[in-house]
Amino acid sequence: MSFCKVEVKDYIATVTYDRPPANATTIEAYLDIRDTFYALEERDDIKVVIFTGAGKIFMAGNELSEFDEFKERGKCTSLYDTIRNAYLAVKNCKYPVIGAINGAAAGAGCAFAGCCDVLVVAENAKFALSEIKVGIIGADGYASLMVPEKVLRYMALSGNPLKAQELAKYGNVHKVVPKEELMDAAMEVAKEFTQNARRALILWKQCLNANYEHDLPKKFNNNLLSTISYQPYEDFGEASKAFIEKRPPEYNNR
Repeated sequence: MSFCKVEVKDYIATVTYDRPPANATTIEAYLDIRDTFYALEERDDIKVVIFTGAGKIFMAGNELSEFDEFKERGKCTSLYDTIRNAYLAVKNCKYPVIGAINGAAAGAGCAFAGCCDVLVVAENAKFALSEIKVGIIGADGYASLMVPEKVLRYMALSGNPLKAQELAKYGNVHKVVPKEELMDAAMEVAKEFTQNARRALILWKQCLNANYEHDLPKKFNNNLLSTISYQPYEDFGEASKAFIEKRPPEYNNR
């Protein structure tokens, strides 16, 4: 089953992630996002990509039913590989990617937003590194492309969200607009890009990625190793269990 709907018109590809009710991510969804962006690279009728979500949420974090995948070293390593490849398929897409963030971007959603080249954001959107709330360590490397380090540390260590206007003041959001104007605003930016030659856009994207590489794969591996180090502690399982049961966690803090 495909969760990504692709429309191409006038050299602009719109990729809409649609996995109701909350656009949560699963192994299957990560693979679909990866393969969708891989397939875009094979086409020669594209200059720019708009990446957005269907409904009220851009993308939630990982599906609750798959939290057990994080509890075993082997499964966790395999899952992290899948997630990393999906992120990098967006980040390293040879075409510029405009993130049209239509609502909450939590966990994986926040990371995918960070992978986009330009962000156009609905004024109701929120961005959260909520991993600490569920016992996972990750996504900070990609979120670091949107906010300064001290803000990133607040987001990672609190798990609390930032509103669109808060994120915008740090300078990495191109526009904040009413939600009903989001796609029009994203399309305006896309049309600015399509005024330029396709090959020039591809080479510029390649050059920008090379010149501003943040060693993302290494950071992502650090997240994996930290999550694995957390697995033996009781609080690791308690975090996700409490989140699923919708109750405050009872940590032993050891």
